[in-house]
This record gives sequence, C-alpha cells and structure tokens, in this order.
Amino acid sequence: MSRPHPPSHRPTDPPALDRRALLRGGAGLGALALGAAAMSACGESRSPTSEAGAGATPTNALIAAFPQSTPLVAVGAPTRLPYLIADGEGVPLTRIDGPVTFTIRRDGEKVGGPVEVAPRSEGVPRAYLPLQFTFPEAVIYDVEAEYRGQRLDSQLQVYDRARVGAPVVGDRLPPADTATFTQPLGVDPVCSRAPVCPFHGVNLREVVGTGRPLVVMLSTPAFCQTAICGPVLDELVVEAGNRPGLTVVHSEVYKNPKEVRDLADATLAPLPSEYKLDFEPTMFVVDAGGTIVARADVIVSADEMRELLDLVS
Repeated sequence: MSRPHPPSHRPTDPPALDRRALLRGGAGLGALALGAAAMSACGESRSPTSEAGAGATPTNALIAAFPQSTPLVAVGAPTRLPYLIADGEGVPLTRIDGPVTFTIRRDGEKVGGPVEVAPRSEGVPRAYLPLQFTFPEAVIYDVEAEYRGQRLDSQLQVYDRARVGAPVVGDRLPPADTATFTQPLGVDPVCSRAPVCPFHGVNLREVVGTGRPLVVMLSTPAFCQTAICGPVLDELVVEAGNRPGLTVVHSEVYKNPKEVRDLADATLAPLPSEYKLDFEPTMFVVDAGGTIVARADVIVSADEMRELLDLVS
C-alpha cells in the first residue's frame, strides 16, 4: 500500500483544483457506482485496499465518499466522514452488515480507541458508514475497518484549521447571502427541486445569530451529478416540517446552470463561493447561539438526519 507522503510528515498542499469541477464530481459518489476505476472523481489517488486471512481473497474495499484532493478535515474539529464498502467489482453495497468497527492509526500506532459505526441507508441509494472522529494532529492517518473478517484500509489527510476553507463543527456559522424568490441575487433557478422546496423565504444573512436553531442545506437536485442531492433535500423537507421552531435555508450551487452547456462554465451561487465548499450536498446544523453543532457532507439517510436535527430542535 503506497503512501503519498511518509506518515510522519505534515500534509503538503494538494494540487490546485477547479472548484466547479469538484462540485460536478459530487464527491465521486455517482462515479463510484461505476466501479473502483472511477475513484479519481472523488480525488482518491490510489485504489482502496483490503486484507483477509492467509490464502483468502479480499472481496470488499473501503471507499471514502468525500473529496480527498482538497483540505477537508481540520485538526481538533469533530468530523463526520461517510465511507462506503464496495464489492469485488468496485460497486458500493446497498446493504452493509453492521455495525462496523473502525480503527485510526498513525505510523502504525492506534489513535484513540476503536469506533463502532452503524450502517445507514434509509431513503438513500447506497448504504454508508458515517464515522465520527476528532483528529489530534495535522498528519496522514490510516483508517481501518473490520468487515466480514477482512481488514479494509484507506488513508486520510488532516490539515491545520487555517487551511480548511469551509466552516467546521465548533465554528460560528458565517453570515452569507442566499437567494430567495423575492431577491434571487441572480440565481436561476432559485430552487431546482420539483416541486420547489419551502426553504427560500429568507436570506441566510438575515437569520444567522437571531436566537433560533438553523439548518443550511447546499444542494442542487436538478443539476447534481449523483443520485444523492435530491433525496437528501427531500428528507429535509419531511423532517423540517415536523419542527416548527427550526429555520431552514436551502442554497443552490450554481447561479446560471441553464445558460451554459457545461456546468464547469457555470457561475457559483453566493453560498458555496463564500463558504469555499468544493462539493455538495452539505448540511450545517446550527444551534440558537449560531454555533455549528453538526455538519453532514455528501450523503445523509433519513434516520441520521432525524438524529442530527434532534441536536437543536
């Protein structure tokens, strides 16, 4: 298993990437369904590996369902990392027999204790494992998962907070503009869901820090390159409808997706530009004091979303 850097080294700057190209990749989840050969879509520079007992043939692989070619994970910040398990053909499983135990290592030494992760799949097309972990140093870690007697391996770079552009758990949510139907801010469509969602009545900048719990969703159902953006927003519509004290804001990714032939040429909407978000969908859960208490990237099942919203409502 090759490493991009010796494990004791601090991560170096990743290659410069076009933000819109990453957004089009949707963190690679759509491409993953085509097999492991498509891993470059999510920034993975090497194939995931697995190890089984002597003489056994590995039948599964651990796949990071989040971008790995852009600074994403900040040292010291509680981080949720969704992982998939693929079959021998590289296709992500729709069912994961769990729970699955994860171990984090640096230079072969364990970091913290084992983490048991229950698989999720309600309302989404792929089963996944939302690993929650706080990494203590800005280095490269090995991530191991035990599944059906196999050790499935992956790697992860963790960065100093100053190098991670997007807001993380523990930050105060920065004020930013979002399009509403009365003030579209040049965004067309304001909402690409059909029918449109009910989360475009207020500009995010006007409701941050007003003493109400808040959820912010960045997704583009009609222009998403994966099968995830629509279901995640649909689940939020259902769950938020049961929580009258919760303010919810949805932002599209692009300003002008209908005006371009290639989404790589589209202009970003204000929110992903301001938050330096290189992928979608992403959901921020914010308490009444304006602090981010949870952030869920790429894929969120219905049951996990309920638990995340329960944190503030």
